[in-house]
Amino acid sequence: MLKIFLLSVFFMGISLVLSSYVRSAYDHLPTLKQEEKGNAQDVMIKAYGKAGLEWTLKGKNLYTKNGNILLISALLQTQKEKITANRAFINRDTLKGYVEGNVQIVGENFYAKTDRANIDLKEGKVWGNTKVILKEEGKETYGESFTVELRPLRIIIKKAKVKLE
Repeated sequence: MLKIFLLSVFFMGISLVLSSYVRSAYDHLPTLKQEEKGNAQDVMIKAYGKAGLEWTLKGKNLYTKNGNILLISALLQTQKEKITANRAFINRDTLKGYVEGNVQIVGENFYAKTDRANIDLKEGKVWGNTKVILKEEGKETYGESFTVELRPLRIIIKKAKVKLE
């Protein structure tokens, strides 16, 4: 009887050791991360920022990969502002990214043009360290870098040169 009891305790101990070994080996196996990919044509997406800022994102082509969006021939607009560019790269979760290629920012009282700009759609902010041309009523401003806050409207241009019309 004692032999049977000791033998059963021995097998239970061995099974515990083996199960913990299998679990630890399983934890060290490389995991396959499922990659999210997709593309679409002639798309429109709605995105929402702070203070009721609602964005409509449009493009001829849309590509997604792991939460990042690439829009080709991009148009990003609110009720009052519009940003157009050849390409827009946006993180779907943070709504931050950048636009590049013939970037135009149009508001009710201004027009800005640059080659590349960073964007934060939640905050309603556009900024860049590239040359910019800003056209407002009766003047053109040229600068080396810029920041445009859309709500409330605030435009900052560094190293600005103003040309009055």
